[in-house]
Parts: sequence; structure tokens; C-alpha cells
Amino acid sequence: SIEVSKPDDITAQFDSISYSKGSALLVQAKMFMDGTESTTENFENAIRSYVKQYEYGNAEQTDLYEQLDKIYGAKKDTSETRVNIIEVMNTWTLQMNFPVLEVRRYDDNHIAISQRRFLISGSDVSGDKESPYGYQWYVPIEYMTGADIEFAWLKPHDTLLIEFDFSDLDSFIRLNMNSAGYYIVNYSFDLNERLTKHISDEENYKALKIPEVQGLLYDTFLLVSAGYKPMSDGVKLIDLMLLFEKRLVPLREISRQISGVAVHISEDETLYKQWKSKYQGTFKTLFDEFGADYFKANATAEKDLPTDAANNGFQDRLKVLFAVQLACAYEVEECVNVAKAKFDAYKNGIEPKSEFKITMLNTVMSVEVTDDVIDNWNFLWKKFQNSDSASEQQTIYQALGLIQDKDTLKKFSEFCLDPTLVRRSDSLYILGRSIAQTKLGREVSWDFLVANWQRLTEEFTDALFAVDAYIAGVLSDFADQDKLDEITEFFSGQLESLGPGRAAYESALQSIKGNIGWLEKHKSAVQESVKTSLN
Repeated sequence: SIEVSKPDDITAQFDSISYSKGSALLVQAKMFMDGTESTTENFENAIRSYVKQYEYGNAEQTDLYEQLDKIYGAKKDTSETRVNIIEVMNTWTLQMNFPVLEVRRYDDNHIAISQRRFLISGSDVSGDKESPYGYQWYVPIEYMTGADIEFAWLKPHDTLLIEFDFSDLDSFIRLNMNSAGYYIVNYSFDLNERLTKHISDEENYKALKIPEVQGLLYDTFLLVSAGYKPMSDGVKLIDLMLLFEKRLVPLREISRQISGVAVHISEDETLYKQWKSKYQGTFKTLFDEFGADYFKANATAEKDLPTDAANNGFQDRLKVLFAVQLACAYEVEECVNVAKAKFDAYKNGIEPKSEFKITMLNTVMSVEVTDDVIDNWNFLWKKFQNSDSASEQQTIYQALGLIQDKDTLKKFSEFCLDPTLVRRSDSLYILGRSIAQTKLGREVSWDFLVANWQRLTEEFTDALFAVDAYIAGVLSDFADQDKLDEITEFFSGQLESLGPGRAAYESALQSIKGNIGWLEKHKSAVQESVKTSLN
């Protein structure tokens, strides 16, 4: 929630953070109203009551909370000491950020759970906003220490004690079932070792639901980024998951975290290549198992992609496409050679399967720059110009931004401000998401932003989400203190002109600080990890 005192305050509320956090809090509300393993009866009844009462009228956020509280008190918890849902929701909507739960041993028979504000940059709160709740929350916790799921509230400035038998060496605790809670979990070393031992058993691992696998990995790497955990914990978890994991969504999360590390270390070209090489063999195995039969230089020799009519066909088809995309991105030779062959055929008028087109284009644009690659870029630019399909243009412009040639990227940036060449609705997305997606592209995009800021703010004042995405895309992946100083100095006199991009800018500054801290804390661990794999 943001207090509105001028028109720009209205537009500032409609950014990606508001929508993402809003949806996450509704998922969390469903959890504490009904539980993740049950129906949505209580939550849905509260929503129906809210909609019915305020239909054809105006409502405030507390009106929704009142309906949730009414149903919660009547159906979920009728005790006099129950929490008030209005107070609960206010702690989540009237202050920034979210908590990290610290889970540690209290004594031989209890685990203690406490909370503190999570900051990606560790403890830096410079320029911070005051909170009416002191950055403490009413946290709904679903947890498991055995076969059953339990529920408890962690209240602000309180510690929750949970009975636990430390004498049982196989005992463990796991929080945030189905990853429905809007918080992350930091297990102490001994409790993390117990949980790791538990899921190292294949049967126990496969009992984890997809959101829980994602949550474990996401939490671990977020904690690594903020300095709560060593990088070795993240690498260890990835290696464990890759032993058993064949499901599409967890594999995507694993690859996302591996790629995230690659972005952090991209300034060091040697280390970057070594890190990608560490997982190249694993992704080749996935390609051989799921993708190779469907992606061949000779299209007539390819198997047909799984169809929706087949059992689990939709997921199997996505897994094929993912295995191919991942193998090409990590430069598996067999996959890259097929992509090049398909692009040569494409230049001669033979369209690839639409499902493989993105991978093909991204692969040929990502390779080391030669005269042939420049020719390929010019060929694609003409394709972009001649296409009347918005989706095809998006596929092409995403690939065009990958070329590792500074002059070509500068030229592409200038094209984006010419409405006869690029649709105005695409311009900021290309500048922020396509051109800025590589190390070289970020530098080109930042220089272009500085040189053209006044023009950009004048021409795109009404493009709320595009401005948001542009600022985040250009700034968020920098990891250098000099660049941070340069960015803050430039925007110190431009804050009013940011409009709806103000929240994205502030979030990007936090990301840059986090990136800088990440390298200071974890670069040596990544170096050690790749050294071990090379040996």
C-alpha cells in the first residue's frame, strides 16, 4: 500500500512488484484460511462475501481483510486468543520486503523459529523507509517433522518453539509446505544437514512436491546471494537434485539458478566458461535422453513431438524443448551443430519447426562474432522488418540482442527509437530485455539510457509496465561499485522523471548492491567448485 498525494503516486502503484506480491499474498491467505492440503472453502467464501457486499460500489483493502477475518474467526480458529486477520494483512501490505525465518536448535527437545527482515544486500538499509511494524510480520507457518503437516503462527517480535527429538538421528523439520508462504527459510547448519540427509533418499526426495523442490532451491540461492549461506550449500543441493530430478519445472528452476550464478560471474570470462562447462555434461545427458531424437540436422529424421493427445504429452513436449534449449545454451556441440544447420536451411527458405525456432536463432546469434555472424544478424533484421506477426518479431528481436558486437548493438538501440522501424510498444522491451541480456549489451544499454533519458521519459510516460521492465532490465545485473556510483549519481537529479519506474529503480539498486556483495562472498567458492569438477 502506498499513500497517494499526487498523480505520480497512482501510477507508481501499478508496477510488477505490486502485482507479484499481491498474488503471492493471496496464495498465502488461502493457506492460512484453509491449509495447502485441503479445499479452498473458507478462502473462497470470504472472497464471495466480499464481492457480494461491495458489488457496484467502492471498497478498500481493509474491507477484504474484514471478510477474511470474519470467516477465519467463525470457521478456522474460534479461540479468543486467535490472530486478527486485519492486523495480519497490514503487516504484509503496509511495509516493504518479507521475512527470513531462522530455524535453529533451542534445546534437546525444541526447535526455535524467529524472524527478521530479509535484505538481498545483507544489512544495508541506507535511504530506507520507516515501517509502522518494525519490519516484523504475522507469519503463517506450515511445517512437517514427521508424516503430518502442522500449523502455527509466528507473531511479531516473538519466538515460536516446536517440539523436536534431537536424539533421533533421522529426525528432520521442513517448513513452508507447497511453498505457499511469502517468506524464505534459513535452517541452521545441523538442521540443514538433517533435511539434506532425509531428501538424499530417492523415495523421500520424490515425495517432495514440485513447488517444494522449487522453494528449497530458491530459498537456498537467495540466502547464498545475501550471505546467509555459503555457495557450497547451493552447489551441493543442485548436485543432489540432479541425481533424481526428471520433472520439467524443477529442472527449469535448477537451470535458472545455474544460469543466475553464470550472470554473476560473467565479468570473468574464464570463470564464466568454466562454470558452464561444469554442467555441460549433465545437460548433454538430458539432451541425449529427452531431446536428441526430436532435434536433428535432417528434419525428416526427427521424431514427431509428443502431442496433447498422448498421456502426459504436453509436459513431455515441453521437456523436449527445454532439453534442446538448455543443451544449445550450454554449448553442447551436437545441439549447436544442429542449430547451425537448421539456420542455414532457414536462410534458404526452409522454416524450422516453430517450437525450435527460438533456440535456433538464439544459438546462432550467441556464437563468437565473425563476418558470417554479422551477415546472419542483417538477415534476421530484414526478417524482423518484413514480418507482420508480433510473436515472430518478438522471437527475432530477442535473438538480435544476443550478438556480441558493440557497433551492431548500438545501431539496434537507435533503431528502437525510430517508429518506422520498431513499433513503439516494443521499443523499451527490446532495449531493456533483449539488448541488455548480456554483459556487453548491458554496457551498451546503459550508455544509451544516459544519452537518451530525456527523450525516453518524454515519449514513454504512459507506458507504465514497459518503463518498469526497461529500468530493471538495464540496471539489475550490474555488479560493480563504480557502476553503482555512476547510476546513483545520474538518477539523483532524475528521480521525479522516473514515474512508475521509481520502484523498479530502487529495486534495481538493491539488486546491484546484492550482486557486488555476492561476488565478494562467493566468487572464490565458485572458483573452487569448478576447480573440483575440472579435476
